[in-house]
Amino acid sequence: MYKMLVLDFDDTLLKDDLSISSENIKAIQKAKDQGIIILFCSGRSDESMFHFIEELDIHDADEYFVSYNGAKIDTIDRQNIFHKKIEQPLLNKIVKIGKEHDVTVQLYNGSKMIVEEINETVKKYVELTQSEPIVEENIEDLEYSTKILLNSTNRELLEELKVIIENKYQNQANVFFSKPNYLEILHKDANKGLAVKYLAEKLGIASEEIIAVGDSFNDIFMIEYAGLGVAVANGREEVKAIANYVTEKDNNNHAVCEVIEKFILK
Repeated sequence: MYKMLVLDFDDTLLKDDLSISSENIKAIQKAKDQGIIILFCSGRSDESMFHFIEELDIHDADEYFVSYNGAKIDTIDRQNIFHKKIEQPLLNKIVKIGKEHDVTVQLYNGSKMIVEEINETVKKYVELTQSEPIVEENIEDLEYSTKILLNSTNRELLEELKVIIENKYQNQANVFFSKPNYLEILHKDANKGLAVKYLAEKLGIASEEIIAVGDSFNDIFMIEYAGLGVAVANGREEVKAIANYVTEKDNNNHAVCEVIEKFILK
């Protein structure tokens, strides 16, 4: 019997227009009514996630959500219980690599997204996440960042930077793609799988009692950890390859509802 349902946001629970279908909402509520813990786990910032959580209005104050691809866990009433940061001097070194290769560097300090300029790549990111960027100089000198996001339309360059950063800082950082244009760098002990594991152990839930649903590279960690790892139909082929189940429906056609009806509402 499953006890926890872990849901990614973008391209999984959210439709392409960033709405949540009524079918998904009703199914999630039914799962919760059966005692299933609903855990939202996203690469978005806590602030970007929270307006969706408020819209759903299904959680109790002492329940949890995971933001920044697993670097931060908070209760619904905004009490932090887990936060893995990239701090100095590592922050300075990685930001400089990004700047030297002329990619957009985005940092996250507190609940703020910080950039050195608002260019076209930042504007597209803001449109997707509804984040409000703050412009500051010398961002490499910040005390910490919850994650570093290298944002570029040049995927080949990002692939090169991934290799460079992994080779230099493999024991200090976790480097992966969340989307084809987003290369993310987290603390070495932070990813979605590790965050779900931390919370499951805190709540006394075994991995076999967890369903995790996602679509992209950053979801692989939690899909592999969960007893039932699910990739949605519109997911990356690499994610489908490691999933236990691939949905028939995509994110625009209530894939989450399909998972709940098939594996929880029996």
